[in-house]
Amino acid sequence: MTQQEVKLGVVVVLVTALAVGSLAFASQGVRGNDSAYGTAQPEADEVTRELEVRAAYDDDDIYWRLEWETENPGFHHDFLVYEDGEWERYGADADGTGEGFNEDRITFLMDDGSVDGFDEYGGFLTVHSFTREMSPEDIEGEDVEEIYGEGTDDLRKQIPGTLADPTDWSSRLDDDEIDDLQASGYFLDLWHWRGHRSNPIGYSDAQHITDHRHSDDGEGPYDTNWDDDTEQPDFMFDPDVAGQHAMDWERVLDLDYSPDDQYYLSEDVATEFDPDHDWQEGDTIPRRVLSEPEGSRGQIFAQGVAADDRWEVELQRALDTGYPEEDKVLEEFRSYDAAFAIHAGNTGNRWHFVGMPKTVGLGVDADIEAERVDGEPDWDAIEPTTITLFYPGVIGWDHIASSDSHGGGSQVQAGIPFEQQHEPEKMGLYALESEYRDEVISQWLLTVVAWSVLILGGSFAFIRIASGWRPRAASASDQDREEV
Repeated sequence: MTQQEVKLGVVVVLVTALAVGSLAFASQGVRGNDSAYGTAQPEADEVTRELEVRAAYDDDDIYWRLEWETENPGFHHDFLVYEDGEWERYGADADGTGEGFNEDRITFLMDDGSVDGFDEYGGFLTVHSFTREMSPEDIEGEDVEEIYGEGTDDLRKQIPGTLADPTDWSSRLDDDEIDDLQASGYFLDLWHWRGHRSNPIGYSDAQHITDHRHSDDGEGPYDTNWDDDTEQPDFMFDPDVAGQHAMDWERVLDLDYSPDDQYYLSEDVATEFDPDHDWQEGDTIPRRVLSEPEGSRGQIFAQGVAADDRWEVELQRALDTGYPEEDKVLEEFRSYDAAFAIHAGNTGNRWHFVGMPKTVGLGVDADIEAERVDGEPDWDAIEPTTITLFYPGVIGWDHIASSDSHGGGSQVQAGIPFEQQHEPEKMGLYALESEYRDEVISQWLLTVVAWSVLILGGSFAFIRIASGWRPRAASASDQDREEV
């Protein structure tokens, strides 16, 4: 074998190895890497969930029945546990990394057409790249409080019209301008049902969104059970009423408490905390105290039942609550827009599943047609509407509406709804990729470099070999055979 043939063989082997290696590298996923956005992302085949929605109304009220499947329905929330003579908090993590003490939730936003774009893009209209937990580092602290007001030290849901520049959180309009917008109907009505912080006492929280996610006026359904000065709870169970001073931590960890047990602390079973009680290791007290809400915040009645790995939640609210600047006034023969979301599996904040906006009709055609009833609805007689929810990732409105950063930005600017551009399953996968965009881009660049080296290096080697190729001289035996 000649030297040129050896070189050619070596080049062929190297090119083949590089090609196979590049293909193998290109096919690798990045899911094994740690995301800078948290750790509660679903698996790629679990980016969607199904939600069954039924609605009804009468002369005075609107009724909802919402159902979804979830393993181990979450009706626990924060706990205070007595350990080594001190009270420790458990359940602070919202990204699924804690002990399992983030309650399940159902939320939905409603609008009457006052918030431009909500009917097309739903809840995506309310989140931005600067919203809490939408970037590796949150914007929070005194800078936020200075612009958004005392007690507001982080950035949450916000509709674009409350910003002079929707890409700049610091361009918030002044209080008077936002008040005028809200008085004109420019706000989103937020129904916020929680499996622990309101459901046990028969309520859902009532909130709304303008420049922030605000609670409606009035007393809320829960308070924090903690005294910063003494570093101990404010309240404990009243043993004469609840039959216990505290819950048992081992039973909590074993998910041994059922919805029929006294697993929550409410005003009617609570008493002032007694620091002189003989507290035992593992004594557990809920970190929230529940009480009947009042005012605009106490307008939504709720009953949620967890059974057979499934939540069944019923909600009821007056069509007109008397608080038109916080609750949308609903009327017969009109349709409204709603966007639903659920939290399940020990997660909070942005780790949830969301849906495309749907129309809700009271006596008119819509995606969800509310049945007119006389009194309490017969839910078995009402056909449910099934909505596919999907994981939203860290896709913010400032990205979606930008043609520079989003390939579909021009369609968004033209007002083409999400639902006409993406199926829920695809949206969930895109959203999952959004949390690994740095890793995806890095791997794509390395793959491009590898293939460039392969193509250029292989081509150069072949050219060099070809340019120096010479046919080998005939041997004497070959000449003898030719003469014969």
